[in-house]
Amino acid sequence: MSWEFGDKEKMKENFNDNTIDPIVHSLPTPNSQLRTHTEISEIFSSIQGEGPYLGVKQTFVRFGRCNMHCHYCDELEKMKEGRFQTLSLEEVFSQIKQLSEKEGEPHSVSLTGGEPLFYTSFLENLLPQLKQAGLKTYLETNGTLPKELERVIRYVDIVAMDLKPASSTLDRDFWKAHEAFLKCAVRQEVFVKVVVTPETTASDIERSVELVKNIQPRIPFILQPQSEAIGISVKALSLIETHYFELAKKFLSDVRIIPQMHKIWGVR
Repeated sequence: MSWEFGDKEKMKENFNDNTIDPIVHSLPTPNSQLRTHTEISEIFSSIQGEGPYLGVKQTFVRFGRCNMHCHYCDELEKMKEGRFQTLSLEEVFSQIKQLSEKEGEPHSVSLTGGEPLFYTSFLENLLPQLKQAGLKTYLETNGTLPKELERVIRYVDIVAMDLKPASSTLDRDFWKAHEAFLKCAVRQEVFVKVVVTPETTASDIERSVELVKNIQPRIPFILQPQSEAIGISVKALSLIETHYFELAKKFLSDVRIIPQMHKIWGVR
């Protein structure tokens, strides 16, 4: 089963009912299954602009494709055909090491995208090399590919997991996949982030909170108001301040409001 990135009509045809959430599998392309090469849009050094590690220096490895199409995504252009290149394992590792030498040792290597777990076969080779080099690994993921996470979780230090309610993404729901994913992710350090847009519903926040509560209520739970270069969505922030924050605090012990700061800072 395969389809082009963002082809929602084919997604609906394959899953029949867009409200039903089977455990999601990555959508294979020839390059996503390679072990020694992968699709990369960029590798660079910058400051983490989201979540509880806000402000730490990281080396970012941005993978090409994704299995979702979130309407607020700020990387959609970089996921189009022709916007990424195929690099070998040696080239990726070499660029990471060169950045460490040039820019100074990073807090961690952020594997981001796109969706890094779309390229699990490649990660099974890259992650052990990063660990052997003494580099901490930070996986930024949409949390929809639990079987792929199972294959690499032992090499990951920090899992930065998104929950993707349909009212926020305007895509489809992934609740069963999110549940299976988080049950695996808790073997390592993990935090959960939900992007809140003006369209995000209270029922989706309630379900997000319930999912985390039932697995481990001490997991940090980040409410991230939708952010743009000109600032934070006033309506999204208002929803969090007037309702969603207190809703989450009733059941979870570590709830935070953290906007997407790199857009405001003007960094990558």
